[in-house]
Amino acid sequence: MKLNSLDLNLLLVFDAILRTESVTRAADDVGLSQPAMSNALTRLREYFNDQLFVRTQGSMQPTPLALRLGAPVQEALLQLRQALEDKRHFDAQTSTRCFRVCMTEVAQRVFLPQLMSSFQTVAPGVQLATVDMFPDHTQVALGTGEIDLAIGYFADFGPNFYAQRIFQENYVVMLRRGHAATSSGSLTLEAYLDASHIVYLPAAASHHTLEAMLDTEFAKHGVKRRVGLRVAHSMGLSSIVAGTDLVLTIPSRLGQAFSGLVDVQLFDLPLDVPRIDINQYWHARFHQDPAIQWLRSQFQANFQG
Repeated sequence: MKLNSLDLNLLLVFDAILRTESVTRAADDVGLSQPAMSNALTRLREYFNDQLFVRTQGSMQPTPLALRLGAPVQEALLQLRQALEDKRHFDAQTSTRCFRVCMTEVAQRVFLPQLMSSFQTVAPGVQLATVDMFPDHTQVALGTGEIDLAIGYFADFGPNFYAQRIFQENYVVMLRRGHAATSSGSLTLEAYLDASHIVYLPAAASHHTLEAMLDTEFAKHGVKRRVGLRVAHSMGLSSIVAGTDLVLTIPSRLGQAFSGLVDVQLFDLPLDVPRIDINQYWHARFHQDPAIQWLRSQFQANFQG
């Protein structure tokens, strides 16, 4: 007896008759005509070489074989229904899913406090794991499902990927309070060009784009930028700025996060540097996945602007 020779739709017929104890009611239950239901029961009996259901005192009662098959068949159908339902719906309130999102340590400072605060209310059991990857690895990981989303500024991943802007970001300059460059109460272009700078270059983030734009702008003004420090990590950056005359050019939201930790000042960047789009990226394979759709909606709801 081979499973591939059984029309699996007949299991729905079997389950309906078992539950209703009636061929007529079972036909209504699965949406078949009376003759079609009778034909399906005949095919079941032929496949199992057993009557399966016998009319007794006005109802269809299961044979011993049907009783043994009943629980496994109903459990299998239940699991299939649940799997199909899970595909169509994501219940954030009851889910315990762990989402994996690619973001830099800097993005964590910007996104995670507000996002996790929101999750406590709308998705108390949902977990979030962040990873930091180079762009090439990020592209592969989105396609394989190793990560669910990537957040930040990346070059175009290609035709099988979606990108949705969360917000546009501008840049600010962070200096210690009382810095000589701001003695006039503002940060002039001349003071900025003359300052000693921190170059912050994490492995996988948009800062490489920023540094290239800054070098171009400095060259336009005939000035070679003085760099006093190059760092790959954000740990301690705000304290370094607060305790030295070095200046740091960073995205505005990161500057706001830093300014709440130490006594620093933020000024608009006095150069014509274009704003950048901070996007969320996902692969076409998961475009219709309700869970990923929900996750994307959370970044939109909390940060889009």
